[in-house]
Amino acid sequence: MNEEYLLHVGALRVFADFSQSSCEKFAIAHDNMHPKFGLLRKKYPILETAGQSSDFEKALRLMAWVHQNVRHCGGGGEVDLAKDSLAILNYVFGKGRRPGVFCYHIAIVFTECCLAVGLTARTIHCKPFSPNDLDTHVVSMVYVSEMDKWVLFDPNNNAYFTDKQGLPLSPLEVRERLGREDIQVIGNPQEEPDWYVQYMAKNLFYIKFWSRNTFGTDLVEDQKIYYLAPVGFDVRTREIAYREYAIKLNPPENQKGWKDSLEDFKRQTMITVSQDEFLQKA
Repeated sequence: MNEEYLLHVGALRVFADFSQSSCEKFAIAHDNMHPKFGLLRKKYPILETAGQSSDFEKALRLMAWVHQNVRHCGGGGEVDLAKDSLAILNYVFGKGRRPGVFCYHIAIVFTECCLAVGLTARTIHCKPFSPNDLDTHVVSMVYVSEMDKWVLFDPNNNAYFTDKQGLPLSPLEVRERLGREDIQVIGNPQEEPDWYVQYMAKNLFYIKFWSRNTFGTDLVEDQKIYYLAPVGFDVRTREIAYREYAIKLNPPENQKGWKDSLEDFKRQTMITVSQDEFLQKA
């Protein structure tokens, strides 16, 4: 591994305490009963794809199906406004790589497909330490009942992580084991495991997620946004600097959205949570 990788995993090791919490009334929900999930099941073969098997096998099959049918190709245009599984699938399904979508859209589809077949799942936004890094990654986590644990699934790359004994890992277990020998990549990135491990080491410094996980999670009114960040790391300062950097980097005609995002963020109440809260199922 190169020096950049060593820098990333060094930061993960130094900032490894997630005991802090400023959330007095933490609440998390995973909704399998939204009416739109019925339409999703009717229009797309997700029940048949998931099959009658263990939670882990269902998630694996759905991940492979989403990876095959919702292809990453940079996004753009009207898909930027699509924030639920039906809108995204209607836009991209059966059209190959054009038009393509971002990892954010792919994770939304996978998470909502999991919820629609009765699994407990949520989308998580993985973010790097540096505010001068505009590249982030979005994946999903699924609660696997037969293992009694959360497992990280990356439908964009059709991948997940295990230890050397083959036990699938949660997001925090992946973060802890990155840079050690007791981790392996299963799935499409197997051809470039070093690149993928370095990419995830960069992007798993802290995590953003949502309180109510349902159909169109991003569109839910009064939605709470949570941050899982290590003790000693100031999320607000980093997020403000990130937006300021994006404004500086973009030409004037592209700055308005970032400026609006900056002002909106300054008005938000930051809610950081502990590791135990992040790992709650309900």
